[in-house]
Amino acid sequence: MRDGRSAPAGSFDLDPPTPSSAVMHDDAHPAAESLDAALAAMRYELEPGRFALAGFPEPPTSEDLVLLEGAPGQLIREGGETTLLVAEVQLDALRRRRPHARVEDGLVWIRFVAPMSWEVVGFLAKVTGSLAAAGVPLGAVCGFSRDHLFVHERYLAQVREVLDALFPDAPRT
Repeated sequence: MRDGRSAPAGSFDLDPPTPSSAVMHDDAHPAAESLDAALAAMRYELEPGRFALAGFPEPPTSEDLVLLEGAPGQLIREGGETTLLVAEVQLDALRRRRPHARVEDGLVWIRFVAPMSWEVVGFLAKVTGSLAAAGVPLGAVCGFSRDHLFVHERYLAQVREVLDALFPDAPRT
């Protein structure tokens, strides 16, 4: 709770956002506050290297968390499953500890660069809808200020074509 008291376990703080909880950005890169502003400001980058998605039923351990030190990465624990999205170079260490993990490798991490407010509605819907229309399967990762996608490298040419059409004025990286 914003007044300094702790919220009871299992409750949610539904107070409206305050300036202290606003999107982190600098004056040179203000957070987009609308879909039109986000689309106009957006460009994308491909993170270096390839990534892998691994799923296993056990809770994560400290060894799993170490795999996230070479950001970017993500950990999700839900529904009796742990999912890690990590750099592919981390796979050998992961597979030694978790030989039964299901793995999708050869993934490309796409980072949308312009920061966006949590008030922006429809950015991922617009992007993922366009990629779905092109037949591209994907995963999405949401950071506090930016959205990200991961796709198999075999779809990268299609992804670039779609994203370049969505963001025609963006500098190419």
